[in-house]
Amino acid sequence: MTIDELYEKLQDPDFQDTATGQLFFPAYMYLYDVEREAEIERRLQGIKEGLHRPSHYLDALILDIFEELVYFLKDSSYAGMTKWAFCTSVEEEHPEEVEKSVAQDAYSEAFLEHINAKIQRHIDAAGTNAVAYVFMKGFGRAYPYLRVSRFMSHFEGFIKDRFKLILFYPGTYNQNYHLFGTLEDEHLYRAIKLINPATA
Repeated sequence: MTIDELYEKLQDPDFQDTATGQLFFPAYMYLYDVEREAEIERRLQGIKEGLHRPSHYLDALILDIFEELVYFLKDSSYAGMTKWAFCTSVEEEHPEEVEKSVAQDAYSEAFLEHINAKIQRHIDAAGTNAVAYVFMKGFGRAYPYLRVSRFMSHFEGFIKDRFKLILFYPGTYNQNYHLFGTLEDEHLYRAIKLINPATA
């Protein structure tokens, strides 16, 4: 599935129905080559704007999971400063400890609640504009602190029938997902693939 074919699919009223999906679990994976990162970023914004036109009136939300993690750390306190400031101050001397600490935050209930609250605020603010999609990107930049498979295993309880979650994944699939085409992820059994990487 090309990015143009994805846009066509997102415009389909049947696909927009949040009650449709594998076992009524509305989460999807769009895989792409990491070398297309800049193109995907640009096209994703264009898709959002296209869906918002009067012919659709869909107010899609784009979330960058890495940026949200940084925001969360900057909003959290530790040792008399923000967690972000603390981690950046000691990262050079203690990189493994910082990676472990940030990873704990990335899968914490507080961070999951942060993501969920941002989605719900967007849905509530959309008013008469139907919110069919939440686009989640930034998994490449979030590595090694956050892996999409583990994140989804923690976040799936927050995915309800008010939106479909589309994950933009810079990698490939061959029995399992591989971030950047090389780093193996656990299998996401409940997420539906929207692209065959062999034909990308």
